[in-house]
Amino acid sequence: MALFPLARKKKKDADPADGGSAAVLASRLGAKREKPAKAHDRSPKKDRKRWSFGRKGKKVKGGDDLDLSFMADDSGSADDNGGDAPIKAARKLPKPSPPAVAAMVVVLALAGTAGWLAIEAPHTMERLEAARGLGRSVPVMLPDGSPRFADAAEAAPAEDVPLDPVDMPVTLQPSRNDQLLERLRVGRVPRVAADGTTPWQYYARPFPQDDKRPRIAIVVTGLGQAAAATHEAIDRLPGAVTFAFTPSGENLQTQVDEARGKGHEVLLSVPMQPLGYPANDPGPNTLLSNLSDEENARRLEASLAAFTGYVGVTSKTDSGTDFLTQRESLRGVLLQVQRRGLVYLDLWQVSGSKAASVAKELSLPRAISDLQIDRIPSGIGIDAQLAQLERLAQANGVAVGFVEVTNPVSLERLSAWSASLRDRGIVLAPVTAIVNRQADR
Repeated sequence: MALFPLARKKKKDADPADGGSAAVLASRLGAKREKPAKAHDRSPKKDRKRWSFGRKGKKVKGGDDLDLSFMADDSGSADDNGGDAPIKAARKLPKPSPPAVAAMVVVLALAGTAGWLAIEAPHTMERLEAARGLGRSVPVMLPDGSPRFADAAEAAPAEDVPLDPVDMPVTLQPSRNDQLLERLRVGRVPRVAADGTTPWQYYARPFPQDDKRPRIAIVVTGLGQAAAATHEAIDRLPGAVTFAFTPSGENLQTQVDEARGKGHEVLLSVPMQPLGYPANDPGPNTLLSNLSDEENARRLEASLAAFTGYVGVTSKTDSGTDFLTQRESLRGVLLQVQRRGLVYLDLWQVSGSKAASVAKELSLPRAISDLQIDRIPSGIGIDAQLAQLERLAQANGVAVGFVEVTNPVSLERLSAWSASLRDRGIVLAPVTAIVNRQADR
């Protein structure tokens, strides 16, 4: 047989009552043949041979109790003459391979997950929104309604971060205060108020004097001569930058008011005698060393009446190289500046200037420029001068630099430099925050 490779025995060794190959198979598996029924109990057409494999409760080697009655049934095992027919081998069904089973499991799992998500998605979103609505600030309450934790009842107030002086929103005093003005033939000029208030203190930009960081003051000169350049400087530069206006421009008061509206302190640039005068003439009302103190005072008053709202005076940048070295003539002019409650800024454009020493003698509030930032009017040159200005501020506590408004590169580099100055521990300050903080020269 193909199903069980049974060793063939000689016919003489077979049991005479053997029913054929089924008996051999049964003997191999340890089956017992049931006793045949009596002749009168057996039906000729239902003469079946039944075999019982093993004993009850005992497993046959290689598997569970087997019922092979189907192999000895008359319908497929015996012919009409009672002879035994060969038993056909049972055909086994093919088993699925492990990868196929794994793939089927994965597909069923994914299909189940997708179905669950489709059904539960709306409920999940509702629970998520409800959880978000709770927030983190829901207090834990006791049954009586009081907070479970006393500290949770009141949240700690957020700590206020002080604004940097550069970013302080300031509103300067109006550019005109009649209490600080004297009416003369040439117009209104500054004066000290009856209560002792000086114009430079009244018109100054507020600055915290207890700030311990090194201070740098930037002065932009030449404003008022070119309207486009003036407006660009007002729009681009931070409010702590100081502007110096010339007295010969047009619509000066409007431009000064605009600058002060953006928080800028304002200086008045007074023309003074340069080297090479009169070939080099800085304009009307120039202060000259060969004039009397009275005449120079009158010329100074004409310049002072050009507009209102400034904190002090300085020399026009293309002038003063000769006048500032003449002590006596300079003293008469600076005395008038001190009497009118103003600050004097020495641009330090000429060696031998007596402005700082005379101002000290007169107790005149003063500041001194350390360098011209755009002496080399290029991006690289300006950046180098700004770096030098920072080193001076770190060494001396304060530093002052100036640029010409007519150089657009100066405004561009100043704008970028001032934005990152605080990161280096230095603060941009108005000129009045530098007054009397520099060493004598």
